[in-house]
Amino acid sequence: MLRIQHPDGSAESFTYNALGQVLTHTDGKGQTTRLLRTARGLPSSRQDAKGQRIRYEYDQAIRLTALVNENNAAYQFAYDASDRLIEEKRIDNLTRRFSYNLGGHLTRVDEIGYGERAERPQRHTEFERDTIGRLLAKLNADARQDYTYDDGDRLLSIERLPTAHGKKLGVSEEKLDFTYDLLGRLIKETTPQGALSYDYDPLSNLTTLTLPTGQHLNHLYYGSGHLHQLNLDGQLISDMERDDLHREVLRTQGQLTSCFGYDAMGRKAWQFASTLPAEKLSQLHNPGIQPELLVEHAYNPIHRRLQYDLAGELTRTLDKLRGEIKYDFGCEAVVKSGNAVCQGYRVRRVYDCCAAERRLRQLLQVALWVTAK
Repeated sequence: MLRIQHPDGSAESFTYNALGQVLTHTDGKGQTTRLLRTARGLPSSRQDAKGQRIRYEYDQAIRLTALVNENNAAYQFAYDASDRLIEEKRIDNLTRRFSYNLGGHLTRVDEIGYGERAERPQRHTEFERDTIGRLLAKLNADARQDYTYDDGDRLLSIERLPTAHGKKLGVSEEKLDFTYDLLGRLIKETTPQGALSYDYDPLSNLTTLTLPTGQHLNHLYYGSGHLHQLNLDGQLISDMERDDLHREVLRTQGQLTSCFGYDAMGRKAWQFASTLPAEKLSQLHNPGIQPELLVEHAYNPIHRRLQYDLAGELTRTLDKLRGEIKYDFGCEAVVKSGNAVCQGYRVRRVYDCCAAERRLRQLLQVALWVTAK
């Protein structure tokens, strides 16, 4: 694939090396992300349009050993002779160590934190398994959890037994039992407080959820299997209406009716909740209605419009409650700043594009992806 032309007029393009691996990606705003690769085709660095770079390091066995972010902070990984991850060191100084049995199943996780005063709190979790690797028990300082299975490997029960330390923290004993039908579908969930029962249609859609009180939460579907109504013992809770693509466009909830609209890319473009009767807003009962013209109607206590740039990032919201909010994104689709105008006040928020929390999530996702590759 060299180019994607989107319905909104924006386009993405890609270039590849001789092995067919992606080298560059240019988004709808013309911003290019570049990948450098090793002789084996593994990513060695990723550079965004601003020149910020993430580096990947490997050992001789082609295992990811370090992931270095734009601030030159590194995640480090170590493996055993069977290529199993045995240690992970994060940029926030958290260290995690993993132990396995002879079958390669995880049996212990040790987590060593790093406090504000350089203290090193620790947390240990052990896992007991049967001969085929199924989890039989999970143990930590607070409680022991036991698991049982049937001959079809379906989970039958989970029982929690608190330790003396756990009881001091308020952890209590509890047992949860599960029952299945011949198709392997969960049909009953039992706790000391009561039971939940599940009924299904031939397509395995949940049709009735029976509550511990004996009440029935019914789910109604139309032909293609999409939910269109919820009711409690026949008393309407919510009706849903969908377009030809099965996207939800109307939902009733008590005295309010919510309507939703989408742009050519399938992104939500507007939404509102109205006190007008549902039949006045329903496109089924009133085919000539144009609900997008009613977004700012006086009967709507809540409404919002959304706008996007050519890269598909949210750039503006116009909200009845919060006013207008504009977003300025960096090259990696990270909010750099946000301006809000509401009730006569202007609020400006500025964000560090290399914020640690965001990087933590992003880099871990990349690490898992590279390891999987």
